[in-house]
Amino acid sequence: MLNQHFFKILILSAAVIVATQASACSKSVSGNTSSSSSGSVRNSGDEEQDILFYVNKFRKSKGLAPLSLSETLSVEARGHSKSMANGRTGFGHDGFEQRIDGISKKLGRVSAAAENVAYGNLSAEAVVDGWIKSPGHRKNMLGDFNLIGIGTAKGKGNIVYFTQIFISKPSDKTASK
Repeated sequence: MLNQHFFKILILSAAVIVATQASACSKSVSGNTSSSSSGSVRNSGDEEQDILFYVNKFRKSKGLAPLSLSETLSVEARGHSKSMANGRTGFGHDGFEQRIDGISKKLGRVSAAAENVAYGNLSAEAVVDGWIKSPGHRKNMLGDFNLIGIGTAKGKGNIVYFTQIFISKPSDKTASK
């Protein structure tokens, strides 16, 4: 079990490295805040809600159910974003297993988990677009998950750090069978 978990984290980390070089994280990038070609642009002023909107819009375009926002997961995601923003932890997935363990203690059994991170001067739409263009991040957003937590935090130079945590939590009905 531990080796399988380690392998998943290793793959996830590799995907993050590839994606950060290609999209949002290698340098500060100005986000695209102009209207999208789909005509469905959102800028509510609540970045986390806007990220949820774009993630679920993407999932819907692929015939997948929307993810439900979990405050428990968002607290963990915000904490990780804050830790990266203030330098307590490096950019990446340090502490992922501990975050999932903490979530499991609060929510009960979790059957799968994943995480996406990014940083830059990006709008919600731009960061989600960057994740969509990265195979590893895209896989997480299209995964068999039902809950998401989203957290953002500003660091030096107003650079925003983004964290998404995805969880597959069996329903109580499924778990009791």
